[in-house]
Formats: sequence, C-alpha cells, structure tokens
Amino acid sequence: MATLLVIDDDPAWRNLYRLEFEGKWDVVEARDGVEGLVLFDALAPDLVILDLHMPRMDGLAFLAELSLRGSTVPVILCTGVLPQAGPPPSPCAGIVEKSPNLRELRSAIRAVLSPDAPHFV
Repeated sequence: MATLLVIDDDPAWRNLYRLEFEGKWDVVEARDGVEGLVLFDALAPDLVILDLHMPRMDGLAFLAELSLRGSTVPVILCTGVLPQAGPPPSPCAGIVEKSPNLRELRSAIRAVLSPDAPHFV
C-alpha cells in the first residue's frame, strides 16, 4: 500500500485526512515539519499533504529542505491561509485551501498521481 505523510499541527485536520484516506493509503502523521522530515526520511512516502503554518518548522521551510535534498515526492500544500500569488515553492505539486469536504484536495491528488493510480483518491 502506498504511504501518505500528513504534516499538520492541528489534530482535527490530521484526523479528517486519516478518516478520508485510510484504507486507500498507509496514512502517517506528523505535527510539524521537524517530525515530518524524520518520517519522510524513514518512510519514503509516495505523497505528502503539508500545512503551511506550523510551529518549529513551517511548510515553506519543509519544502526548502526537500528541495535541497532533490526530492521528487509530490507535496500538496493544504492551508487555511493561501500564500501570496506566484508559483508554488518547489517541490510543491499544488496548493489548496483547507475545506472539510476535501473536494479540492482530492482533485489535487488526482492531478499529481499517475493515471494508473486512481484508486488512491
């Protein structure tokens, strides 16, 4: 089963993502970018859902670290406060606004996954 790493400091959002994607993905959770990097290195996830504003290491710092490592793992930035206009920071594959119905997030995941993996969403 493919691994989804969810990095968000809010336990309610982590729980929502787990409820939505568990069974389709092996869902692993981190509370901030520091924990996320440790799990990223240990698990080599297939996809990352990343919050923007978190303590210790925010989403942009996490993305910068992945960029330095040359990572090609798709990352979807899912945030309540969208960053300033412009291209998403590398290696971000998409930016969506948080919404409890998860419609935009599911669409973003479909957009970054290969056509032969539609069962993940």
